[in-house]
Amino acid sequence: TGTLGASRGYRPTMMKLYASAASSFARKIRVMLLEKGIEHELELVNLWEPNKLQDVNPLGKVPALQLEGGRVLISSPLLADFIDGRYPSPRLIPEDFEARTEVRRWEALADGSMDAVSATLYEMRFHDEAKRSEAWMERQRRKFEGGFKTLESMLGGRRWCVGDKMTLADISVACHLGFINLRVPQYFPPDKYPGLVRLWRSMEERDSFKKTAPPRS
Repeated sequence: TGTLGASRGYRPTMMKLYASAASSFARKIRVMLLEKGIEHELELVNLWEPNKLQDVNPLGKVPALQLEGGRVLISSPLLADFIDGRYPSPRLIPEDFEARTEVRRWEALADGSMDAVSATLYEMRFHDEAKRSEAWMERQRRKFEGGFKTLESMLGGRRWCVGDKMTLADISVACHLGFINLRVPQYFPPDKYPGLVRLWRSMEERDSFKKTAPPRS
């Protein structure tokens, strides 16, 4: 934020991020903002209690980013694109077309795997065992296991997902794995995915990850 009118007590409106402490999609954006040192307001929303999030995002989902002029952006890939474009230091989505496409490919696979895990958790949360659709659960299991297997193969023995430094790809993978390993570790056996485990654990050592760690309950 600037200093225009500071002597008269004026405080420019800054961006406001609506997030859930447990959402790995929102954590992705929170990590980006912290890594870039972007001043912003943060409002944590409990999605399982009455809230007014739908007044901001008609879909009632997080993350949602309210810009200085009041415009609201939704969907974590769009928010990531906006943040990296407006605040390009450090660059987390490469400008090079091929590298950019590769980073977004990683993000899409990580997000899709997390979506499948989330769909499974919703089924378990809202239906008792007798009413759960085993076919639905199995379909989601194939999705996230296929995603993990592909991501593990893509990473191999490299330190970073794309190139020689951290990108949105690494942030996306690590945020989602952080949630999965906390809530449903049985979905991600570490012996099957040693490369992803190595990446996730190294990312959790970063200050931005420590400050956005999901709650344990």
